[in-house]
Amino acid sequence: MNMKNAVKYLLFDQKQFFEESPKGLLIPALITLIYSLLAVVFILPGDIFTAVITVVAGIIGIFISWAVVAGLFLAGVKILGYAKCTFKQMLAVTGYASAILAIGALLSGLVGLVGTIDPIVSLALQGAVMFWCIPVWIFGIASITELPPKKVFTCILIPIILMIVMSIVSYVITASLTESAALYAGSGSGSEFKMSGSSF
Repeated sequence: MNMKNAVKYLLFDQKQFFEESPKGLLIPALITLIYSLLAVVFILPGDIFTAVITVVAGIIGIFISWAVVAGLFLAGVKILGYAKCTFKQMLAVTGYASAILAIGALLSGLVGLVGTIDPIVSLALQGAVMFWCIPVWIFGIASITELPPKKVFTCILIPIILMIVMSIVSYVITASLTESAALYAGSGSGSEFKMSGSSF
């Protein structure tokens, strides 16, 4: 499978992709590394030391998230599907979803360059990217187990719901903090106005 077909199948025909995809962790790890760099490149501070810390922390955080998601899916297919597969296999197939996550990170970064991203827009983008990842997870896991895709979906549904809930909670917190900051800024401006007025 050449590079052009590999990208096309991974993004739009996941079943075909996993029928021909190479085995092992190297390619998924490289894709995840690219995704982690795209996720932090648009938020790098000007200070070099802080920028390095941001990049390292971002890479470590994303790789930990990858391992956690793979672990949750592995638990799901073993407990609910009684499937036989290893954590390494699960890590490899779920890592390919980083290609789609990288696209999402790139789009978020480009939108952020234009202006501040509205939290609801960010939530909608996260939701779209997550739903795009689902076929990758389903057919990837099906390729390393004897489970049919529908059964795989049932097994990983709870972790997916947890991720959706976490995204919604993150949105609510972000929206609340943004609103609180706006109210604080407004009240601060009002106080300054009153103080300046009382000095006359």
